[in-house]
Parts: sequence; C-alpha cells; structure tokens
Amino acid sequence: MTMSYLTEPFQYDFFGRALIVAILIGVLAGALGPFVLVRRMAYIGQGMSQSVLGGVALGVTYGLDIYVGAALAAVLSAGLIHFVRSRGLSVDTAIGIVASTMFATGVAIISSSRDRRLNSTNLLFGNILGVRTSDIVLVAVVFSIAMAVLFFQYKPLLAATHNASVAAAHGVRIKFIETLFSMLLAMVVVTALQVLGVLLVAATLIIPAATSIMTFSAFRHIVIGSMALGFTFSVIGLFVSFHRNIASGPAIVLVGAVVFALNLLSIGFPRRSAGSIR
Repeated sequence: MTMSYLTEPFQYDFFGRALIVAILIGVLAGALGPFVLVRRMAYIGQGMSQSVLGGVALGVTYGLDIYVGAALAAVLSAGLIHFVRSRGLSVDTAIGIVASTMFATGVAIISSSRDRRLNSTNLLFGNILGVRTSDIVLVAVVFSIAMAVLFFQYKPLLAATHNASVAAAHGVRIKFIETLFSMLLAMVVVTALQVLGVLLVAATLIIPAATSIMTFSAFRHIVIGSMALGFTFSVIGLFVSFHRNIASGPAIVLVGAVVFALNLLSIGFPRRSAGSIR
C-alpha cells in the first residue's frame, strides 16, 4: 500500500466529512451493539432501519429534511410494533409486519418519484458524496448525547440487559430503560443514513459486537472492543469505498464481515449464553 492510497481521498472535501461521520457512527454503533446482541434485539434494529425508508420517502415528498422523515418513521415504527405486540402477536411477527409495510411504502414512493433526492441506491446503501457539514454537526450532537446516556446509565442498562426481573427487584425502572434504549437505537439508525443506508445499519450494530464477544468475556471489555472495531471497520471501509468506487455502506460491512470470518476461523465461536458474559 502506497502513501497515495491514504492521502489521495483527502484531496476531496467530501471524504473528510464522510470519514468523521462514519467514525462517530461506527463507535456509537459499536457501543450499542453488545447490548443489542445480549438482549437479542438484532431483528428490532433491522426492522427499525428498514422502516425508516418509508419516512424518508414521505418526508422528501412533502418537503421535509430526510432526517426529520427518518426520525418520525423510527418513532412511528416503534409505536406500531408495540401496538401490534399488545394484540398478542410475537415481537418477530410485529416487526416483520411493520417493517415490511413501511419499507414497501418507501419503495413504492421512490419508484414513482422523479425527485433526485430519492435515489434508491444512495438511500439503501449509503452515499459518502451526500455528507454535508450539517450532517457532521447533527451526528456529533447525537454521538455526544448517546455516549453521555450510556456512561451515566451504564449500570442500569447492564442490569436490565442481563436479567430484567432481578434488575426491577433492585429498583431499576425497566420500562424507562427499555424506552431509553429504543431511543438510542433509533438515533443510530437515523444518523447513519447518509453513510450506511437503511439496509446495512443493523450490520454495524451486530458485526463489531459479535466479533468482540468472541474475544472477550467481561461485558465492559466487549463494549470497548466493539467500539474499537466499529472505528476500524468504518475507516478501512471508507477507503475501500473510495478506491473501489462502491457504495460506502457495503464496503464498511464487508470489511467487518471479513474480520469476523477470520476471527471465527482462527478461534471458533464460543458457546456463551447471555448469562455467562460478566
């Protein structure tokens, strides 16, 4: 690898902006990922990210910023999933129905619209060319808020993640923690749109965390390792995206998948339950 491989992308202003956003999202997703895996919420993350497409499409159609449409869709999808679950259906069924419906709504609008902002490839898989300075500000604010919440609510989140019943008996407000975590998840999904696209956000939550779980046993170490991997995958993925001229989302995810596969082959997947992680 020559120095030009590393320096050439920085000749373009958009790359520096995209790199900052990707790093912040990668680290934040890495911090939340272990909680998502241990709580077995991977499907919820996937469903929420797919639901966002409908909100983005509707928002653009009615003159709203894509982040506003995405945020409204994330909140709406969470509410609809809760409503469907309250009628006796399983969480997987609720997510499948809500996510599929909102995703189909987005695809229908995009396929019939001539608005250039509704580029299906960019929305689904990310577009580093579309990252603006305002995106950096938004993601930095979200990152700061989310990391502060994780820092100050780490023990209640950890207790509720491992055993909600025991945590409730010790005074942890489970409903508050569940709502708080869902909000954090929605924040990651919404802010990751430009770099990752709606289809691949869940992978950035899962792959770094799964790789870290294979290496560490203490939950705190798993979180730190996942954050470091999220950072690494984002940086390498953006360079690959630039030089290979492929969408940024798939590039970041593929880098993570390769590292996960190599780790899996080298040490094997540990047969750990959620309770065995300290």
